[in-house]
Amino acid sequence: MRAKIAKLLVLTATFILPNSCGEDEPEIVPDVPVHIEFNLNEPFYNAITVPMGAVKITNVGYNNNGIIVFRLNQEEILAFDATCPQHIAVNASVALDENGSGTATCPYCHTVYYFYNNGYPAKGYKLKSYRVSFRGDLVGIYN
Repeated sequence: MRAKIAKLLVLTATFILPNSCGEDEPEIVPDVPVHIEFNLNEPFYNAITVPMGAVKITNVGYNNNGIIVFRLNQEEILAFDATCPQHIAVNASVALDENGSGTATCPYCHTVYYFYNNGYPAKGYKLKSYRVSFRGDLVGIYN
């Protein structure tokens, strides 16, 4: 009886433990220094004054592919590197989809990224995210 219980415990530990202690996801897009500050009252940022709005700031982020800033709701703004992590060697920058959709698509591999799902696609690696500080009309994006 003890042998059966021990065997059951070993089998349970073999299948449950590897799945319960998840590792951090790999960082596919390399780190580059990012420090951006802006005021939401500037005309360029008009799209992110309302929930589900997004803008793409060019010439920043990894390989200057840009950073996407997304307004999830009135209290939360998210920022992602626009580099597609599915094929970093190609150096593809995702394009914002229709404003209000909360998505961007890679023109190379056609992967769709969902900002409201923390930059995850249906399958594959997520977009690299950046820290955002947000107080009143002032927004800061950092890594």
